[in-house]
Amino acid sequence: MNLEKKLVVITEWLLNRPRVAGIFVFLFLILLIGLFTNQRYQIIKENEHREMNNMLNAAKQNIEQSLRNSYTSALTLALTINDKGEPDNFEAVAAQLMNSGMHFKAVQLVPDGLIKYIYPLKGNEKAVNSSVFGVSKENTYRAKASIKARKMYFLGPSRLLQGGKGIIGRLPLYRNNKFWGFSAVVIKLEAFLKDVGVDVSKNNAYYFQFSKVNVTDNKEEFYLPGSSDFSNKTYEKVSIPDGNWKLYIISNNKYSLLAQVISPSVFGIFLAILCSILVTQLLKRAEEKLLMESWVRIESLINTIDGIVWEAEPDNFEFTFISGKVQDILGYTPEEWLSSPTFWADHLHPEDKEWAVEFCMVNTKMNRQHDFEYRMIAKNGHIVWLRDIVNVISAEDKPILIRGIMIDIGESKRAAKALSDSFELVNEQNKRLLNFSYIVSHNLRSHTSNIQAISSLIEHTESEEERKEFIELMKTVSGSLNETLVNLNKVVNIQTSIDIIRDHLNLRDYIDRTINVLNDQIALKNATIINNVPADVNVHYNPAYLESILLNFIFNAIRYSHPERAPLIELSCLYEKDQLVLAVSDNGIGIDLEKHGHQLFGMYKTFNGNPDSKGVGLFISKNQIEAMGGKVTVESVINKCTTFKIYFK
Repeated sequence: MNLEKKLVVITEWLLNRPRVAGIFVFLFLILLIGLFTNQRYQIIKENEHREMNNMLNAAKQNIEQSLRNSYTSALTLALTINDKGEPDNFEAVAAQLMNSGMHFKAVQLVPDGLIKYIYPLKGNEKAVNSSVFGVSKENTYRAKASIKARKMYFLGPSRLLQGGKGIIGRLPLYRNNKFWGFSAVVIKLEAFLKDVGVDVSKNNAYYFQFSKVNVTDNKEEFYLPGSSDFSNKTYEKVSIPDGNWKLYIISNNKYSLLAQVISPSVFGIFLAILCSILVTQLLKRAEEKLLMESWVRIESLINTIDGIVWEAEPDNFEFTFISGKVQDILGYTPEEWLSSPTFWADHLHPEDKEWAVEFCMVNTKMNRQHDFEYRMIAKNGHIVWLRDIVNVISAEDKPILIRGIMIDIGESKRAAKALSDSFELVNEQNKRLLNFSYIVSHNLRSHTSNIQAISSLIEHTESEEERKEFIELMKTVSGSLNETLVNLNKVVNIQTSIDIIRDHLNLRDYIDRTINVLNDQIALKNATIINNVPADVNVHYNPAYLESILLNFIFNAIRYSHPERAPLIELSCLYEKDQLVLAVSDNGIGIDLEKHGHQLFGMYKTFNGNPDSKGVGLFISKNQIEAMGGKVTVESVINKCTTFKIYFK
């Protein structure tokens, strides 16, 4: 009987014995679970060793860098020794080294092995005049070996004569090829360990241990908290020859690896039992009918999920399965979606297509689960926001399948946008309220001041002819006041609407009216105002805003005039990139833009000590201009001139 016939006989035998087949499946799955658990254990163990090695190597590199920095500092200190063998500027150089961020406890010059020069002296007095050859056998041994090898050595960690624990680095120095002494640095042990990343408080999974082998008795001495007996724990170590040190990293929990495989193993056993029972039950029924019913049940379950469940190839993102929910969310049938291998990429939003495909490709190649948001074009042309949660199925570190679920997040996006729009509306309303309060407090004050001044002149004049002139002037100013009140009424109405009311306004007329309003200030300062704006220039602007802006900039040009010359103010129009610009230039005191330019348009910011300055005008004017879609810039030379440019949308 050949192999094929034997397999047929065995299969028929198992099909006729459901319980035996169930036990066979159970044992087979247990074997697979055992292999999987062992593989997972090895992978986790390998990952733990890799992580420990990475942390250890990083710490080693930091230690080596710290030792190199110490060597550089010791060499720098050695350069202070002059031709006579005496140090020059020792304290100045030492102070700079102490402030270099190296956490030195002290720096020393040790001629003939005797600590003669030390900085800072305070706190290190006990070390002065002590010999490096007489502290300990190890100290003497390492010092003599360093002199012979002409190489810097590091001693410690050890208790210092001046108190505390530290590491001492000594560089042998030679003059005329004859040993002179040492240049030394003393490093605080705690600061040294923290700087190189040896800090057990930062990682509960591992702890570090730091040791050295005493050259006199070859015993290993440990210096960090934690057990020095880690023979039953997972650990890695590196050697640092310059200090005769060893650095260990030890796993805190020797059962951590086992704990990570217990849950999958228990789940696997439960799954094996479940599968054996299922096989037993399946074999009691007609196989085809049961498989069909199972598939219908699974498909029905998938379609009840509030999202699009899908499966695709990892190499080209060709979908091999997609649930019926795709038709509810995007309008496409599963058949339409699966008809093209590039259907998903072809229907991404143009702005999201390139990055979304690249993002998914990179994470898939790295076997990394990923979760991202993007937009797709639905069948009806609408844009749909999706959140895609992707799971990468891999074998031997190579992706073989990707699965995921797309969730419609359009409602949450719309809610977030509505909230953002509400904040913008509140900010806009606040800005307009501020503008309105400015117009009330500044524009009306200008008109009322003029009326008060004219009234005073009428009261004190004795000439009937002058009285008539003042009355005519009073009518002009009161007419301007009335128009301002009309505009203020419009501003009040603006506060209830997002759209700012705009009219077609003649720019030259508004400038002339502003000059009339400021007539008394112009006369007081003997100012000359030249309006070069053509009569046919019109702007689409809010009347109250335009009046406020012109009044503020022209009045500022008068107010900040130079005390040694009469004010000369010129208004002109130009075009920059097809954009209308009003330039207001003066010959006043100017502005130090280098010092005040960044806060020139700030609220309540004043710069010249003028008691009339409120620090509000430029702030409000800038906000009014920007509310109308424009901008304002300034150019100035101190004590010569200033030019403001107002850009109209």
